[in-house]
Amino acid sequence: MLISSKNSPRGFSLIEIVLALGVIAFALVGIMGLFPVAMKSAQESMRETRATHIAQQIFSDLRTGTGTNRFLIVGSSPTSTSPLSLANNGASVVVAFDDKAVATGTNASFSNAVPDASFLANVTVQTNTGLPNLSQVEAAIEAPAAAASANRSRYTFVTLINY
Repeated sequence: MLISSKNSPRGFSLIEIVLALGVIAFALVGIMGLFPVAMKSAQESMRETRATHIAQQIFSDLRTGTGTNRFLIVGSSPTSTSPLSLANNGASVVVAFDDKAVATGTNASFSNAVPDASFLANVTVQTNTGLPNLSQVEAAIEAPAAAASANRSRYTFVTLINY
């Protein structure tokens, strides 16, 4: 049997409730402040993943060919290609990609905004590797393509390709 005393408290006082709500509100404000940072970080991570996929696609296209003239597949058809010479020092081609990392065209300008594309890749060949028949291929990928070049995120990938 419980004996109840008139002097024993049976609940929380108003001051305790206000303090508890204040602590919870302070914590929630701090947590809510992290959401924009997390969203920006997630967006940047997705962009970097797509850029990596594009670079792998470019390097794969260049490795599958034979001889010095290699081709990048543009669009959904393997018959649409853009030539790139692995034996020509300084040879370069700019390829535009959509948001699904599919090449959409090669007549884009790397420094200007391209409204119909999500990514721009500037693929450049350097032949001065010191070894015969070996070229260094650099893919500089920037996003978003609709922004001016100074306002884009830039990812640079480099590989060596034997021809």
